[in-house]
Amino acid sequence: MVLLALWIASAAVAAAQPARPPAARSKTPAAPSAFWFPLRTIWTQPLAGPPVGPPAFDAGCAYVALRDGGLTAVSLTTGGVLWTRSLRLTAPPAAAGGVLVAVTGAALSNLDPGTGATRWRVDLGAAATLTPLISPAGITVVTSRPEVLVLRTVDGAVAWRLPLAAPATTAPAADADHVYVGLADGTLLGITAATGAVRWTRMLPAAPVRVTAAGAHLLAGADDDFLYAVVIGSGRVAWRWRAGGDVAGAVALDIRHAYVTSLANSLFSLGRKAGDLKWERRLPSRPVSGPALYGDTLLLGTIAADLRFFAASSGAPAGTFELPGPPIHAPHVLPWNGPTPPRIVLLTAGGVLLSLGPDVEPPLVPLDPMPGRSVPKWDTRIDFEPPLVPMLYPPGRLLPPEVLPIRR
Repeated sequence: MVLLALWIASAAVAAAQPARPPAARSKTPAAPSAFWFPLRTIWTQPLAGPPVGPPAFDAGCAYVALRDGGLTAVSLTTGGVLWTRSLRLTAPPAAAGGVLVAVTGAALSNLDPGTGATRWRVDLGAAATLTPLISPAGITVVTSRPEVLVLRTVDGAVAWRLPLAAPATTAPAADADHVYVGLADGTLLGITAATGAVRWTRMLPAAPVRVTAAGAHLLAGADDDFLYAVVIGSGRVAWRWRAGGDVAGAVALDIRHAYVTSLANSLFSLGRKAGDLKWERRLPSRPVSGPALYGDTLLLGTIAADLRFFAASSGAPAGTFELPGPPIHAPHVLPWNGPTPPRIVLLTAGGVLLSLGPDVEPPLVPLDPMPGRSVPKWDTRIDFEPPLVPMLYPPGRLLPPEVLPIRR
């Protein structure tokens, strides 16, 4: 009786609980996270001259500053030139979230990404030669005064200014709450993005040349050939790794690994938590930037005018594509968009912007059996025929014996 009472009580509790709706299933299959070969050139756009520096990208355009004083917007879909402005930029442009900014000496202009028209223009008080940073806090600019200042994206008003003890050697980096700048005297600053207050200061043995915000750490490559991992909250150095040369460009990241290139012709993978070496790959030529990570593939351009692919898990080479000239930045990857495979956009030192990608059809692969069902074993004999049976004509009557097939 006791067991029966317990069973009745548990059934009543289960009936009182609301039924859970079935888990929603995506009707769109997940897009593959890797490139397949061969790659082909989707479009090529020769520009009017060599670029000032790396282009800026948003969802639909690439913005390139040229040494002859022009700023050009190019469609990432077709490669067509959308507009050109006569602006002599002294630093590469920056674009994000519908905002496009251009530095011309001691002035910064906010431009309409669709037309190139000037929305507002402010005087910085000193020249700026490093790429500005667009983040939720505003537009961060480092000037030669030296100082770092943040402008509001709406009207260009100065939110805060912070004098620096030495000239900046890195373009600013940011996460959700902080701005980070490296100085020529080896100082690394963690600044509160909302107020401009210095949260921590860390003196490194050498001047930082690249900084990348990486979750709990700030990864700083210095000109003593080391990569330093600095704790975001305190500025404490958690670990360091001898890169063998200056860190080339930003560090690519996934959940557990940091992928770094050095000017000692090396590409290597480190554990993000402790900086332990996972693998190292020697390169046949010098890299021009840090790697780009797409899915399980690393992409890296070199001064030998080629684009190289590596497996992120092991560093094994996965392919090479020859370019019309050496690229000047990390590959910009456009992910899958409906039926369109991923695309790679690169700008060469000679001023050629091009897009690469695989063919629309991916390589054929064997089909996997449906989950929970076995694949039937069909009889594939060529001489297989069904057995002969008597034909009925008309319905319900047998054919006369003389018209039946002869049995031997």
